[in-house]
Amino acid sequence: MNTTPPILFVHPSDHAEQTVIRLPLPIVEGNRDYRQREDELRRMDKLLILSGVEAACVAHAIAAEVEAGCSNAEPLSDRRRESIQRHARQGLRCTVARILSNESHRSFSGHVAESALLQWFCGIRFDGIIRVPSKSTLQRMEAEVPTQVLQGLNTVMLRQSATTDTTGTSVLGLAEAVDLSLIWMDATCAKLDIHYPTDWILLRDATRTIMKSIVTIRSHGLKHRMPAPERFIAQMNAQCMAMSGASRRGRGGDKKKSRKATLRTMKDISGKVRKHGLRYRDLLAKSWGDTDLSEREAQRIIDRINNILEQLPAAIRQAHERIIGERVVPNDSKILNLYQPHAQVYVRGKSGADAEFGLQMLLSESAEGLIVDCQLLEKVTNDSALLMPAITRMRQELGDQVAGTVVTDRGFSSAANDAALEQASVTNATLPRNPQAMHTFLQDPAMRRLQRRRAQTEARIGIFKANFLGDHLPTKNWPAQQRFVAWATIAHNLWVLARIDQVAKPLAEAI
Repeated sequence: MNTTPPILFVHPSDHAEQTVIRLPLPIVEGNRDYRQREDELRRMDKLLILSGVEAACVAHAIAAEVEAGCSNAEPLSDRRRESIQRHARQGLRCTVARILSNESHRSFSGHVAESALLQWFCGIRFDGIIRVPSKSTLQRMEAEVPTQVLQGLNTVMLRQSATTDTTGTSVLGLAEAVDLSLIWMDATCAKLDIHYPTDWILLRDATRTIMKSIVTIRSHGLKHRMPAPERFIAQMNAQCMAMSGASRRGRGGDKKKSRKATLRTMKDISGKVRKHGLRYRDLLAKSWGDTDLSEREAQRIIDRINNILEQLPAAIRQAHERIIGERVVPNDSKILNLYQPHAQVYVRGKSGADAEFGLQMLLSESAEGLIVDCQLLEKVTNDSALLMPAITRMRQELGDQVAGTVVTDRGFSSAANDAALEQASVTNATLPRNPQAMHTFLQDPAMRRLQRRRAQTEARIGIFKANFLGDHLPTKNWPAQQRFVAWATIAHNLWVLARIDQVAKPLAEAI
């Protein structure tokens, strides 16, 4: 049962807390890029406050703390409340700034220590010593906020970006309020941090993981008679080189014969590795108290070995079927990666990307380039089946005025979707699949303009993937990947809003 507190808009004036005094920024001249970066971060600082995103994040952190300690009748002390507020605010700002910098936790921690600008934006307090979060603290801050809460924070930001006051002025200080009635939608592949899924490479990965785990167990004093674990890794590496060489030389029949012989040797090594892994796993489970490992550390090693042992028979069978049996293995039955079993084959049929390996991602953007909806999917789904659920989701979160017109490519078009869009009173700008119907459709100047603008959505996807997600999703498991995409969406939308034209009146005076 989900007990995550709902995200509600909290006006900054309703969020009473002690004002944080931050160090003044140094004046830097002669560096245009720095000035632009400073202006963007100053604008983002104001947006976080004016939109209520920061206040909502802090309110959720306090609600979660109260719920976690509900058995204790004592209310939160002022000191504890202030500590939670400071931690939540710093977690939000540090994560946004790290994603904008496109850096690892370790690299960003050092960057904050060096940069007065990042210290100012992240709310680093100065009491004689500048204390910046470590890489582990940054990672915990990022993981503490649930995905649903992050999606709610993005909804708060979008609502405020489209809201005006009684005078018709944007509450965020924009020259014009954001228009969410026009939506462009497209699907792409969010790549995972995995190597190319070659069948026999899975056996190498399994050998490395089990043997390195055994090395760790032996280093803590538990030993069982066996050859040196490094020998198995070296033997498997030699067979991997032999397999690669067999693919590049010889005639067709000789290639196959050599590859099959090499795989049989790899299977033999894998069988021995599996037996040693079982023995050491059972030994650690029984005698972890005789080591200097904590129970949690021992269980982590056991889980790592179990993950490989459970998948190794299927990986061996898959390699046997494809190389020795020369039979096709269905995509649904394939193991693409031992560490990220949810990875999918995403067939795109494009030049240079006929098939990609990762997760399908659906992205919907507004005319200003804001990401209104971004969803990762566990299973690759036909684009046409994603259209109406996305519209329903956006309208539930942002109101019926959203997605009055939807523009997509031909992959989203279907007769069922045409009927559903008409029933939902949505202007249908999806490109028809039928060539004749598409020709007629493009005769309309308005539809032609909307479809021409769709090229910017392709660029938006490229920007989001390259600058916010990175070359691949940096997290490993499915929940963490969902959460990171939600964080990246917030960072992206803050970045876009910071670059939109503002009203002539300085924003600082509007607070």
